[in-house]
Amino acid sequence: MTPRSNIHTHSTYADGRDMPEDMLQAALRLGFHTLGFSEHGHADYDDCSMPTEVEPVYRAEILRLRDKYAGQIDVLLGYEHDWLSPYPTDRYDFVIESVHYVRAGDALVCVDESRPILENAAERHFDGDFYALCKAYFRTVAESCASPAQVLGHMDLVMKFNEARDLFDDADPRYLRCALEAADAAADSGKLVEINTGAIARGYRTQPYPGPAILRRLAERSARIILSSDCHDSRYLDCGFSDAAALARACGFKTAWAYRGATLEEYPL
Repeated sequence: MTPRSNIHTHSTYADGRDMPEDMLQAALRLGFHTLGFSEHGHADYDDCSMPTEVEPVYRAEILRLRDKYAGQIDVLLGYEHDWLSPYPTDRYDFVIESVHYVRAGDALVCVDESRPILENAAERHFDGDFYALCKAYFRTVAESCASPAQVLGHMDLVMKFNEARDLFDDADPRYLRCALEAADAAADSGKLVEINTGAIARGYRTQPYPGPAILRRLAERSARIILSSDCHDSRYLDCGFSDAAALARACGFKTAWAYRGATLEEYPL
């Protein structure tokens, strides 16, 4: 079974392709019962995030659409927060905590922008050692589990440009050690851990993240998972949900969680 909802959704208020109402129309065509918007909250260092003056406009528009579509689909006002950003997240129905940047001395390194930028960051700040970069990344993910957010976003995003494993090997003990420590922190936090298909829709990957080793550890630790499309384009609002559910089952999960309106529901995979 796959959910008829998605809470990781980006529109033109941040780095998405479509207006929020276009996203809602696509969700209705797909038979969704719930759509949650989760624009990137402002971070001074992130050009993809909303400017501070846009955030109240975004909130007002989503609440307007919630009223307009009441009785047809439940609309949730959410927020994707980058862990290194200090901005508040207390005006939202839910928050996705994500790590897009890691500290490297006085610099901030983006793991999400492009492969050349990732390669350059490893060379400049980690002496060409991708495993050192991964260690910094997963330590930051583990730290982010202390946030009050309900959902932990794409927890091995550092793999986004490395599905061919030609930059580093996610089966290497140097990677696995820190990745599984982050998985333990995620399980201990009680957060919903996202199985995210967004990189499939954008052509960077053929499988969701996190990868099987992390998912198996999460299943062993009885963590809760939520499927999301990290949608930036209404044409791909339910992209890869069946594949994500199959991956979760193969890694030991029997159920997942989804929002139905503001209520979390567990359902069989």
